[in-house]
Amino acid sequence: MTTGPITETALAEQEERFARAFAARDLSLVRPLYHPEVVYLSPTVRLFGWPRRIEGVEHALGFIAHTIERCQEIEYRAVETLIVPGGEAAFVRVHFDWTHAGRRLRSNYVVIYRYRDGRIGQQELYYDPSAAPEELAEA
Repeated sequence: MTTGPITETALAEQEERFARAFAARDLSLVRPLYHPEVVYLSPTVRLFGWPRRIEGVEHALGFIAHTIERCQEIEYRAVETLIVPGGEAAFVRVHFDWTHAGRRLRSNYVVIYRYRDGRIGQQELYYDPSAAPEELAEA
């Protein structure tokens, strides 16, 4: 966990921790990354009838857990990153691959992290909510 502005090393470590947490289906691994009063924003909330703005680490992690409930063999990979000047925010483009009902799928999205007190204070996901996940060829 960083105590000041995010650095390239800290961002890489953060994203590696997300990858491990999703692969293990253990969100307790990323809990320390979040500020207790984190705000989570994602178009995915509409699929489950959750509020547009999810506040607090317990609710944010609860929503993330709910969204991955039916996902198997998750692979989370940061494919591009950018830290804004001053290090108060970072952009990460993610390939989130998973298996569901025998199909390998990918969601390609962007996350904007805004930091507060050295932790994720706001997490915003951006993707085309009307587009279906990409279906990947089996390896």
